[in-house]
Amino acid sequence: MQKRVSCFSVCLLSLLLVLSGCGSSSTGGTAQTGADQTGAAQSGATQTESSGGETYTIKFAHVVRPTVAKGKAADKFAELIEQKTNGRITVEVFPDSQLGSDREILEQIQSGTLQMGSPFTGVMPSFVPQFQVFDLPFLFEDKKEAFDAMHGALGDVLNGHLQEKGFRTLGYWDGGFKHFTNSKQPIEKPADMNGLKMRTSQSPLLISQFRALGAGGISVDFAELYTALQNKTVDGQENPLSNIVSKKLYEVQDYMTLSAHGYMGYVWLISDDFYNKLPQDLQQAVDEAAKEVNQWQWEQSEADEQKYMQELKESGIQITELTPENRQAFIDATKGVYDEFKKNVPGGEDLLKAVNK
Repeated sequence: MQKRVSCFSVCLLSLLLVLSGCGSSSTGGTAQTGADQTGAAQSGATQTESSGGETYTIKFAHVVRPTVAKGKAADKFAELIEQKTNGRITVEVFPDSQLGSDREILEQIQSGTLQMGSPFTGVMPSFVPQFQVFDLPFLFEDKKEAFDAMHGALGDVLNGHLQEKGFRTLGYWDGGFKHFTNSKQPIEKPADMNGLKMRTSQSPLLISQFRALGAGGISVDFAELYTALQNKTVDGQENPLSNIVSKKLYEVQDYMTLSAHGYMGYVWLISDDFYNKLPQDLQQAVDEAAKEVNQWQWEQSEADEQKYMQELKESGIQITELTPENRQAFIDATKGVYDEFKKNVPGGEDLLKAVNK
């Protein structure tokens, strides 16, 4: 119903405005100076009388499309936290690399220009070397093992390192198991990868993985991957079904092997400084919303994978499934990567114990 304002109300309001101009304004404390207002803007906070305190804006940036489970989870959190806080926290979501790559997003969180992100684990070693554990081949047997490790002993160790870098972990999201695609030939056994130029991130362990399989690992930013495949800069790549489908990589790839050789997770982060400045009731609301969204994201990811698999089958890409014997051959061929991890990553042995490897 449209609100109407009476003549008496208008006059009364005018009188109050005149009176208020003769003294200082207050919202339950001292009036903000120009410097105070600047600081509040940088922290994402603004003072408001109607909400009973400050309101906060979280800028949440990520690199995937809003249609995949990770993108949908970001939007769900935005909706849920606004409900739980009666609008005292609002979230502006910037998907699809609008504000830069995962690395650039992390740097912006550290500088305070962004408050939240959900980078994939492969970019994290530049900030916390221990995250190289996720670059190990055949680390998890299934998604349950991955979830339990990331929300258990493994996550506890990593979360401590993240907090030292200015991040607070809200949870870990599922990206799915990675599979090989390429434009040259079907991949059924390690020898089939000999000489292939495979796109990878900058992780030394992933480069070592491809080297152990006889392939070359070439670093290409995810936003440029489609073009690199199309132009034959690289022959193939590794990604979960969600990324292969959402980026339509099957348009520029002829063969896919359901190798499940690696796992891609996402670490959901909020600026530790921003979080600590929130009132206790809003911190609790963030924690509660995060717990709900974490569980929802994993369920959504699992449901989506069935749809992705059907789309891939309809795309015409040739799909190969590894036999148990050939899968073991890949495991055996890449065992040396574990030795490299234990030698070069601080606390590597303890990290492997946390995932019972």
